[in-house]
Amino acid sequence: MDTLPIGGGNTYINIIVLIVSVFLVAFFTSSEAVLLSVNHYRIRHLANEGNKRAQAVQRILEQRDKFFATVILGQNMFIILTSSLATAMALSLLGASEGTLILVTILVTVAIVVFGEMTPKVLAIHLGERYALAVAQPLELVMRLLLYLVTALAVVPNLVRRLFGWKEDRSPLVTEAELRMLIDIGEEEGTVEESEREMLHKVLRFADRQVSEVMIPRPQIVAVEKGTTLRDFYQVYETASHSRFPAYVGEIDNIQGFLSIKDVLRALGEGRVDADSSIDGLLRPAYYVPETKRIGDLLNEMRSRGDQMAIVLDEYGGTAGIVTLEVLVEQIVGQLGDELARTPKEFERIDDSTVQVKGSMHIDAVNEELDLDLPPGDYETLAGFILYALGHIPAEGEQVRHDGLLLTVTEMQGVKVGKVVIKKE
Repeated sequence: MDTLPIGGGNTYINIIVLIVSVFLVAFFTSSEAVLLSVNHYRIRHLANEGNKRAQAVQRILEQRDKFFATVILGQNMFIILTSSLATAMALSLLGASEGTLILVTILVTVAIVVFGEMTPKVLAIHLGERYALAVAQPLELVMRLLLYLVTALAVVPNLVRRLFGWKEDRSPLVTEAELRMLIDIGEEEGTVEESEREMLHKVLRFADRQVSEVMIPRPQIVAVEKGTTLRDFYQVYETASHSRFPAYVGEIDNIQGFLSIKDVLRALGEGRVDADSSIDGLLRPAYYVPETKRIGDLLNEMRSRGDQMAIVLDEYGGTAGIVTLEVLVEQIVGQLGDELARTPKEFERIDDSTVQVKGSMHIDAVNEELDLDLPPGDYETLAGFILYALGHIPAEGEQVRHDGLLLTVTEMQGVKVGKVVIKKE
């Protein structure tokens, strides 16, 4: 059989070609490994800052079919070249025999696996972003040189995908659960403060929550009736110094608008009203929302409309509660309070293991603010949990035990649970 001439300079040329061939196998293998494992968000950030190599990485990953076709074509082409050249050189040196062929096959396979596959992948992934940026432009050049061949090869997987009705995966690069995990890891590693972690988790929960979960419920609404004089309104304001008051006709289910204390002060300052004037001329129109509305959507609507308060309606059209812009913002940044109100805190720490909580505090807020794990159920507030656990209207001093916690009712307001002391046992 004919063999490659290996005498003199040809031998050195063959060895150089062999080494270059293995190197190119390693190049394509490592490029595939690192570009598929690189941090896409970091690359996007660098590309947006004008990094040309990061932009090349983005372009490659946007053409995955052509990228895979280029890598597979390059790998196989140089694996075949390496195997053929090594076999020809061995047969020329050792003579044609079955033993020589088996030996060469084993040695070439080991060499390609070790130096063309395993080692390049390990090194590439270890170097990570630096290596991805280094190989992106050379690989993109190869993709352009092989454009027509690569395009033809990419047609086959596309046809197979269409034949079986497979759709391109358009799932998000990162899920909400993964984001939460990254935030927690960031806190553990010291890159995210605890307060920042809590706020970020609140942001992720924000859009999915319903108005009914955060609204000021109907029993806690302080409202005024249309036709009320400013003199009578002052008495209401003395007992509940809020900045806005819903105004109703006949009953609370028929809210017609709301009164802003700023409008009252402005009108008094301009001499347009006096103590005997009706509040009706100062009312702003009411904005109604269903209790099932997502608070993320509501926040956007209130900002675009310029509204500070919305009336929450139940499925029967009755008033379920009210929600203010401050209440929505508090779901992210924590309690702010009405700018004019003298509102007591929802909870007060007594000592390291004891805290006094208002019964009206939402159960999710209790768990979040106090780092507890009270179970969800057919109730929304701490008072609801107490009623559910006892099965009757409690008296002051009654207690509930749950998962290492002792909850004691310390104040009743008629049939309402006013305050509860929670103690860790």
